[in-house]
Amino acid sequence: MAEGTTALDLALTTEGDPDGSDLIEYVEGSFVPTTTPEGALQYIQQHDEIAARKLAPPFWGKPFVAALLSAFIEQIQALEDTLWEMLELRTLAGADLPRLKVLGKIVVQPRLGFDTEAYRKVIEARALVNVSRGRASDILGALDVLFGAGEYQLTEMGNATLSLTALQPVDAMGLAMAAAILPDVRAGGIGLQFDFSDTDIARWGYATWGVDVWASVRLF
Repeated sequence: MAEGTTALDLALTTEGDPDGSDLIEYVEGSFVPTTTPEGALQYIQQHDEIAARKLAPPFWGKPFVAALLSAFIEQIQALEDTLWEMLELRTLAGADLPRLKVLGKIVVQPRLGFDTEAYRKVIEARALVNVSRGRASDILGALDVLFGAGEYQLTEMGNATLSLTALQPVDAMGLAMAAAILPDVRAGGIGLQFDFSDTDIARWGYATWGVDVWASVRLF
């Protein structure tokens, strides 16, 4: 830690490491004769056209060659279609509940009773928590995953505690997700108080994560 800084100063620093959004993404590719597919992995759906364009001129317009090529390429396309489907089912966005449970084990995030879509968000947030350095950017990044892009206010309260306020309503499910994630995304030794507006009834509540204890209190 640099001289003259504290853990709290570090937590309030918004500059941080990448939040994981630059990980490999599977994308659908398309064939353009003058270009080649780009990216780590692409799904190409036009193998027949690609193969036909690569035929040497003496084979152009030959029905037997075209039929032989088509029979071969159809198998390649079917194989790629199947492999791509398997990949999609193993991505966080495309996984069903059984596969989400596998991904949850990888990032060490139990289901905790969340429904499928909530669990998907919590798993993604947990992946960010696992590489968190407790900075403001880490905390806000986790909130963006859980609640979507929104407005939040992060301020220092003293006594090594940060106050985090959600400036949009948070329902019971959202609070449960925050309870699962926020205690672990903060810097060690830094308390985090979460202020939120309840969507069900007009009241404000707060939840405070200290070093060793979690407590939830609602103010009427």
